[in-house]
Amino acid sequence: MTWASDYSRFVPRSVPSSSVFWYSYAGMFVPTVWLAILGATIASVTQDTDPAKMVSAVFGGVTSILVLLMVLHGPIATNILNVYSAALAVLSMGIRLSRFALAIIVGIVGYAVTIYFIFAPSFAKAFDNWMISLLLWMSPFAGVMLADFYIKRKSKIEVAELYRAPDKSAYGDINWSGMTAFVVGLVAGWSVEDGLVPALQGPIATGLLGGADLSWLVGIVVSGGMYLALSRRG
Repeated sequence: MTWASDYSRFVPRSVPSSSVFWYSYAGMFVPTVWLAILGATIASVTQDTDPAKMVSAVFGGVTSILVLLMVLHGPIATNILNVYSAALAVLSMGIRLSRFALAIIVGIVGYAVTIYFIFAPSFAKAFDNWMISLLLWMSPFAGVMLADFYIKRKSKIEVAELYRAPDKSAYGDINWSGMTAFVVGLVAGWSVEDGLVPALQGPIATGLLGGADLSWLVGIVVSGGMYLALSRRG
């Protein structure tokens, strides 16, 4: 979903926005669901937890090598986009470094995280904690962005103003209403989160909700509502 905006930069203006959305959505949704079904199917026929052994047990011989090469190609292609998008995000923050230098830095950070996962006592728990932490901050961020674009600005953005210096742009420098709403949504989401580690277990989720995790929903609603309230007051 976050990469779709990058893809659309290379699409002719004559292509309807709905087509860009649905092709991007289908191109990401279909492979994800297919891989989930394939992974569940493979996991159901063997008790081994080693991915390589699981694939070999199902496909066997030369076929398993081809499958593993295909699986290896997926993360490589995916991380190329991660490095590209990360470098683009850093540049949008006003940090003046070359794209090459940023790509190297992002690659080193990603490599360090991978090493941490490999040597963690439980890879599954470490990866789950990582994914939950991403969900925790992405939800309130999405709430602010959705409220700003669709409700406050009525889906209209002055693109030229985004490229002007902060002191001259109509949008200014830092949107403090958005930052405040994000932090409030982050805390609200954490309070109803139920992760595997104590630090990611909110008091409401473990107490009143009996372990139910509603962090994504609460994070979006609270941050979006708070942003709109602060924007109207401002």
